[in-house]
Amino acid sequence: MKREPLRPVWRRLWHVLLVLLGWVVYFGFWWKVLRGPTGLGPLFVVIPIIVIVVPAVTLFWILHNLHLYRARNARRTSLQASTRYDTDWEGRRIEADWEWARGAAEVGIRSEGDVKRYGPPAAGRAS
Repeated sequence: MKREPLRPVWRRLWHVLLVLLGWVVYFGFWWKVLRGPTGLGPLFVVIPIIVIVVPAVTLFWILHNLHLYRARNARRTSLQASTRYDTDWEGRRIEADWEWARGAAEVGIRSEGDVKRYGPPAAGRAS
């Protein structure tokens, strides 16, 4: 069980640019509002754009979510997790007495090479 790699740099950069563009538009409109009233002329341009753009973006978002749903094979039940814990995320073998660990107030974890051991905490260690 390995961790998924992070998204490519170009994709993260694209998301950052989209977020920055959103903030620029947001503050740009506030700047326009704070400057004072404008004539009715721009409204005849802005209102039709809003009437077209908002439903188009909403439709795109719905289609995007439907695509994600179908791509995941339309799961009908929750995923079942395995109770076996033989290796950790790094591929190290696990050695533990799970019955003892369930009742322990404190569990020490030692990583020794390719083995990770769960047991009593190391002696003389401050909590």
